[in-house]
Amino acid sequence: MKNRIQIDNFTILIIFVAALLNFFIHYLNIDSYTKNITIPFTIMLGTYIILLRDHTICNRKAYYLLIPIFLILASDIFLNIDGSNMFLNMIILPILFSMLFFLLTNKNYRISSNVFAWVFPLFFENHFSNLRYLKEKIFQEKNKSLNIFLGVLIGGFFGIVILSLLMSADDYFKAFIDNTVQMFHFDFSGIIIFFLSFVLLFSIFINILLNRNKKIKKTTYQEVSETMVITILVIINVVFILFLISEISRLTTNFLQLPVKYTYSSYAREGFFQLLIVTVINFGIIMYLLYKTTIIKNSKNIKNLILVLIAFSIVLIFNSYYRMFLYIDNYGFTILRLQVILFLAMELVLFIVLIKKLVSNLKYDDAIIYFIVIISFYIVNLYLCTNRFIQIINNIY
Repeated sequence: MKNRIQIDNFTILIIFVAALLNFFIHYLNIDSYTKNITIPFTIMLGTYIILLRDHTICNRKAYYLLIPIFLILASDIFLNIDGSNMFLNMIILPILFSMLFFLLTNKNYRISSNVFAWVFPLFFENHFSNLRYLKEKIFQEKNKSLNIFLGVLIGGFFGIVILSLLMSADDYFKAFIDNTVQMFHFDFSGIIIFFLSFVLLFSIFINILLNRNKKIKKTTYQEVSETMVITILVIINVVFILFLISEISRLTTNFLQLPVKYTYSSYAREGFFQLLIVTVINFGIIMYLLYKTTIIKNSKNIKNLILVLIAFSIVLIFNSYYRMFLYIDNYGFTILRLQVILFLAMELVLFIVLIKKLVSNLKYDDAIIYFIVIISFYIVNLYLCTNRFIQIINNIY
């Protein structure tokens, strides 16, 4: 069979040791993010790098992904990152891990807009059904120790589930179990962590092997009406022309003679995030037309309208910069404000890449360029958007 998986004793041992490490880390007196995210992801990374060395490596350039992975994992240890970046790390790390392991093992895999679709089959599928490969290994060898181990895993899982249900159903029984646990200093949470760690590490490794021959879905281009697209782009660009005229009037001599009074601080505050959303919408429209249709290749008029839309988007970015720095002049930097500045800078670079793509095409794979830009700005954000750095630049600025 194409996806026949053979599990050896070494694989089981390494995963067992990794689960045991997670068990011991549970009792360390360290912050919860490091304990529950940084160290478990590091253990997972080390476990699979060791286990995959005996398998055929399809793309050794995948190891370059270890650079952003290590920088992200190390960020909290060295800098104490804020809550928003902790949350983003929990989304980005699984994406980077899936890219790394599939690039290493799957010759069909490449970095593309479908990277999110590959995270689910790696991290969220077949967690308990994959244990059948462990059962097959045990039955093949008729190893008594492995049978006991599998029995403890399965029995422990059902035992804990049934015990939890009974404790929630009967307060007297709950008090009895609580007293027993305290008497013997028994910690169920550690056992649960060990059990879940083993199951997840084993199952994810099996998912890596099962998807070795998975093929990337071919891009299906959608047909759209050229007349409709031109109409949409003309309307959007006209709206931007009106906005640009309004901004020039407001910031110069008020030649539109509008009775609206404002201060620079109110100008800095009003509508800033709406402008940010507008640039994101523009980017989404352009990316859709460029990569989900063939209409830009077939229509010079649409290409020119897209370039005009990019130009307006860049103007909006500089307008947003102007508003933000007016606001910072009065109220100083915060983590959120610095993150916004970095996000705008990333958008500016991405729009420049799009101009290059439209005018003379890109020398390298588009998806890799977008990935490098986004992940680079994200890591800069991790290392700069900290309370310590904000304090430094507020003292200087």
